Amino acid sequence: MEKKKISSFMIFMITLIIITVIIISKTVIVLNEKHESKLLYAMQSKVEYYAKRCYLEEKCSGNITLNDLYEKEYLKEEVVNPITKEVLRKDLSIRYEDEEVVIDWQ
Repeated sequence: MEKKKISSFMIFMITLIIITVIIISKTVIVLNEKHESKLLYAMQSKVEYYAKRCYLEEKCSGNITLNDLYEKEYLKEEVVNPITKEVLRKDLSIRYEDEEVVIDWQ
C-alpha cells in the first residue's frame, strides 16, 4: 500500500485558508459589534433628545417616564431596541440633572 505524502505546498495552502477564515471572521464580528453600538446610540440619543426638549419647554419636571413622553406626544411611536427588537418599557425612569438627561436603562 502506498502512502500519500502531503506536499509542503498543500500544507501552505491549507494554513493560508485557515488564517484567511480567521481574519475574515474576526473582522465580521468587530464590524457587527460597531454597527450594533451605533444603533443603540441612535436609539438612546432619540430618547434623550425628546426628554431634554420636554424639560426645556417646561412641560416635564422631576422624574418622568417614557410613557410621559408618549402622552405629551414628544414620541409619536414606540421606541424599539434595535438589537433585541423589544419595545422599551414605558416605566423607564428619566430625570434632568445639571442640564443633562439621565435615563435608568435597567
